[in-house]
Amino acid sequence: MAVAVIVMPLAIRALGRAVPPAPSDALRFESLRAQYRSLELWSHLVAVVGMVGAGAWVFTHAGNTPWLLGVIFGWLVLAPVAFIAICTLPRGVSHWHGFWRFYELSYGISLRLLAPVYAFLCALGILSMTVILSRQ
Repeated sequence: MAVAVIVMPLAIRALGRAVPPAPSDALRFESLRAQYRSLELWSHLVAVVGMVGAGAWVFTHAGNTPWLLGVIFGWLVLAPVAFIAICTLPRGVSHWHGFWRFYELSYGISLRLLAPVYAFLCALGILSMTVILSRQ
């Protein structure tokens, strides 16, 4: 679990060299940072809680199953993405886009790479949880 939390940001930064975000000026980045930095920090906590909570629930209800890995890695992404949506979308789609632009600039990687990876992990988490629930 700790490896996933540590390795994920490092892998994102390494991949950012291959797929950098569109350039932005420093003033725009500082504006986004002031607006979204705390949300990003909270999303990290939600990621850990989602991963540990979902993994613990599956392990206690379904035992040791390969689907457990799908739940853990899926909810590591699904929980913070849902949290970010809950926090930004009520204020409009522009806030959703603003957060993700801040995220791109913070980690130095384009969403062209991240969005499909995050979508796959979210789908994996949902599929894994669905399979486990259907077996009970």
